[in-house]
Amino acid sequence: MRIILTIIISLFAFSGYAQQTTVTNVRYWTSPTNIRVVIDLTGEVSYQVKESAAPPEIIITIENTQSNKQELLVNNTTIRQISVSQEKAASLTNENTSCIKIGLTKKTSFNMFQLKKYQDKPVRLVIDINIPDVKKALPVSKKEIERIKQRAKIVVIDAGHGGEDPGAIGPSGLQEKDVVLSIARKLADYFNQKQNVRAFLTRDGDYFIPLGERVKLCQQYEGDMFISIHANASYKESARGSSVYVLSTEGASNKAAQLLAHRENMADLIGGIARVDNDTVAGILMDLSQTYTINESIGLAKFTLDNIVSYCHTVFIGVERAGFAVLKSIDVPSVLVETAFISNSKEEKLLATDEFQELMAKAIYEATLKYLGISSSVVSLRSPSRYKYHVVKDGETLWSISAMYDKSAQEIKKFNADIPPSEVIFVGQTLIIP
Repeated sequence: MRIILTIIISLFAFSGYAQQTTVTNVRYWTSPTNIRVVIDLTGEVSYQVKESAAPPEIIITIENTQSNKQELLVNNTTIRQISVSQEKAASLTNENTSCIKIGLTKKTSFNMFQLKKYQDKPVRLVIDINIPDVKKALPVSKKEIERIKQRAKIVVIDAGHGGEDPGAIGPSGLQEKDVVLSIARKLADYFNQKQNVRAFLTRDGDYFIPLGERVKLCQQYEGDMFISIHANASYKESARGSSVYVLSTEGASNKAAQLLAHRENMADLIGGIARVDNDTVAGILMDLSQTYTINESIGLAKFTLDNIVSYCHTVFIGVERAGFAVLKSIDVPSVLVETAFISNSKEEKLLATDEFQELMAKAIYEATLKYLGISSSVVSLRSPSRYKYHVVKDGETLWSISAMYDKSAQEIKKFNADIPPSEVIFVGQTLIIP
């Protein structure tokens, strides 16, 4: 009997250990108003949270988990450090627990919630810590916005994704969130050289903003126009080109547009908010079904796409309609620009270059001025070189084409990932010439 009892207890202990969840990673993101700490887990957990006053700390105890000891030295104005430790079970019937301590510079408010596994994102505990003494305000006052509105149009530029949400990722690891932020900054720099146009960014760093908050920012800035910058992706590596989307209240213009809108609208689930509610977004918006507003957006979209294809030499896909939540930005012309396919190895290389980003920003800028009826007299931020495309003809080699454009073969190979090590090219192949 004693032997049987021992075996039962041992099996019980082993079973409990095998079912324990693991803390796999701890990281943080900083925005202008808060710091987000994210704890990755292999399964859903029960947890307790408490605060300590001296020193100020947030202490999170996660039941029935395993973790490796680690310490992150943060040393910013809000967080001193983040530490992870394992607390051993007191007996065979008690599970191990993990303890995460977030050391603060001073006591502040925070919000904590758990996110279920979604796509490639694991179960996550999210702690949003408010930066002390920072008000959630715009970088300009209401009075300043009123003064700007007397002499200029306000363009709100939205760099898609950010922080926990990388957006689409290219074959070599380039992340959409980084590319579109760089393009958005360049676009804002162009606008802010003009006396009669002022641009504001929804985000100016690597942090996540929920879709509903992006909409609110457009309202708070009293934007006359809203431009959301993205990079497209497809399961087909050959997919390439540029497109511009406007809001549709009656369904997508095609299946691809519908799938893209669904992917972009799920950004809140990837980036992480306590509760995703499409009605919440809809509730803060004015009715966008007015024919005038959507037609105005289509006009801006056509100007924008024509310029992108002309400046950047990308393939023209078209102006499409779909139900993007982020385009529901009150009754102003709003477009979502899919600059190029980051999933295409050639276009990923282009998106990574400063020259291509510059051309994309300039194309959108010039199109917006044309739509507004404002003349363009801005000097380029730099002198971008235009890319050319060459379709290989019978008898041509990489070396003959290199000589034709006064480029080295290595320069051309750098922008054409589909050229094999043998450097054999085929008739009909399209090469990017830098």
